Amino acid sequence: MRLFLNVMLWACLSACGGSGDSDSTVNSTPVIDVNWQPAAASDWPISTAAAEAMDGAALQQAFNRAAGLSPMHALLVVRNGKLIGEAYYHDQQRDSLQHLRSVTKTITMLMIGKAIELGAISSVHQPIAEFTTEDYSALLSDKADITIAHLLDMSSGIEWDESTAQGYNDWVSASDPVEYVLQRPLVSAPSSQFNYNSGTSHLLSYILTKATGLSLAEFTKLHLFTPLGINEFNWETLDNGLSNGAAGLTLRARDLAKIGVLLQQQGRWQSQQVIAASWVLQAAAVSQPLNQPLGGLELHGYGQQWWLGSTSAGDFQLGWGFGGQFVLTMPEQNLTIVLLQNFQAGVPGQTNAAMQLIRQHILPAL
Repeated sequence: MRLFLNVMLWACLSACGGSGDSDSTVNSTPVIDVNWQPAAASDWPISTAAAEAMDGAALQQAFNRAAGLSPMHALLVVRNGKLIGEAYYHDQQRDSLQHLRSVTKTITMLMIGKAIELGAISSVHQPIAEFTTEDYSALLSDKADITIAHLLDMSSGIEWDESTAQGYNDWVSASDPVEYVLQRPLVSAPSSQFNYNSGTSHLLSYILTKATGLSLAEFTKLHLFTPLGINEFNWETLDNGLSNGAAGLTLRARDLAKIGVLLQQQGRWQSQQVIAASWVLQAAAVSQPLNQPLGGLELHGYGQQWWLGSTSAGDFQLGWGFGGQFVLTMPEQNLTIVLLQNFQAGVPGQTNAAMQLIRQHILPAL
């Protein structure tokens, strides 16, 4: 079922990413002593904060304060590849499927890398016209220079405005969302300007399907979910029959944490190299410099379908979905954090309040 965002809920960017939320917090009285010790599971190594050199008292405070964020659904902390803390809030359970919104884009990026690794796509420098000419040749006269790389780093130059709910909803409800993107004019040279564009993320889904013969959901299940033991998910299908490459994926929080660990460990899950390390490292390099505050942290760049920043504890990569859906990886610290909220809650400031929780209470536990 397609989810449309109420315009009153809209901050800045639709399914994900940038947010115009103020720095106001979204706290009520925190619940004291939330139980955040993870339950053992056969497919997931469990440990304790002390064993992984994190401050348990600081983490207790973080999980307690998370209960005071009214949209909060799940908070998980992973260190050294081991789950050391998890809690679920406001009637959510361990097996609840959570909306990722534009964290979906980061997973789409991983699958483009896998398609390149398997030889279905030659490289990020392959022009998109090699995939789109058969179906959309009449719309490509000004788009010959756009490559897959330009879609990945949001620099295609295609006219796009996602500053209101209407911008996203008009696209996602189109009878042919690929045509909707390609019929828009080019307003800047490819690679010259960053402009957040969910439509071009969806072009990646189209390209992957043309290259492999599988939908993005099918390809991801085969090459990512099955190796990670992920069995439960839903993925929105748009009106042209393609998996939404920009948003619309739901996963259990624990399963998103597995993907976070894979990202943090350069494509490796436990003893298996699922995605080429070179691809994850390439995706974590700044493609588009920027300076954007988020909950007291500074984002200094956009890589490939995720955001990049730094703290005193080290550099981080951030999959960021609308309403404060986060998977944050910090390779230098062997740290992965998953925070998921009710993106439909419409609480002012919820995105920044969630990041403030990470900055003020989880990172200091290192």
